[in-house]
Amino acid sequence: MRGPRRNDTLRIATAGVLGALLLLALPHPVPAQPTAPSAELKRVIGRVEILHKGQTQWVPAVIGARLVEGDDIRAFSGAQAELALPDASTVTLAENSRLLLTKLEVDRQSQSRLVLLHLAVGKVRAAIAQTAITLVRARQSNFAISTPTAVAAARGTILWMLHDGQTWIAVEPEPGLRIQSRIECITLATTNRKRQMVLAGSTTMDCGTPVLTSPQFLTLSNPATAGANLGAPVVAPATANIVSLITSTGPEAGPGVSFSTTGAPISVAGPSSVGVDAAGNQPPPPPAAGPASPGAD
Repeated sequence: MRGPRRNDTLRIATAGVLGALLLLALPHPVPAQPTAPSAELKRVIGRVEILHKGQTQWVPAVIGARLVEGDDIRAFSGAQAELALPDASTVTLAENSRLLLTKLEVDRQSQSRLVLLHLAVGKVRAAIAQTAITLVRARQSNFAISTPTAVAAARGTILWMLHDGQTWIAVEPEPGLRIQSRIECITLATTNRKRQMVLAGSTTMDCGTPVLTSPQFLTLSNPATAGANLGAPVVAPATANIVSLITSTGPEAGPGVSFSTTGAPISVAGPSSVGVDAAGNQPPPPPAAGPASPGAD
């Protein structure tokens, strides 16, 4: 009886070893890699093209296409494109325009974000969603659009931006808000830098004294950059520099700003009023919308 028992024990041990070897040989599930945040193309009108990061060939844009950090998009004469960002913001690119997605960071658990876009030329409308941010950043922006001359920083508002050699920034009025929308405009010049608060219904040129916004400016018609070279090389400002500007708490240029919490119009406190600087000078109005001219490829 001892012999069979030894054989049984040997068979059991052998089976255990073989089972362990089989388990080791089986493929193990690989943890899913987190996907990079992306913007989805929701609407395309006319000729719109995308240049993916690292590529040299522009491709036609189609509804449902995904753009990630480092991608470019351009819209030619008579064209438009609407992007849905991962933080629920939407960005609409007007005709004769080119936009680069510089930075897309979204943390869904903390509902925080860092979104940086670069308008190389043309016009854009951004409906920026409100988002929860940590207490340490409660007074800091986490959404910004830059141009070659300025950057607009905001946390939740409707922003219009045009770059045609100069940068025009307007804040669209939103009826019914307890606190009226506003953004901060910061010039990119390393000397004589300006910081200007821009309130709803106002427009600034290169962060100068705001003027009242013309209704014609708040349209996707953009003849101002018709014929612009939408394929020229683009160098966006360094991300670290933009983050440093929009998270700093430097003094604001111009008069102080007071906000109403009753739904009444906001007021600008100080010696000058919106549209006229302290010397009584009226800045030029923003470019008016009009019939679009054919754009260059």
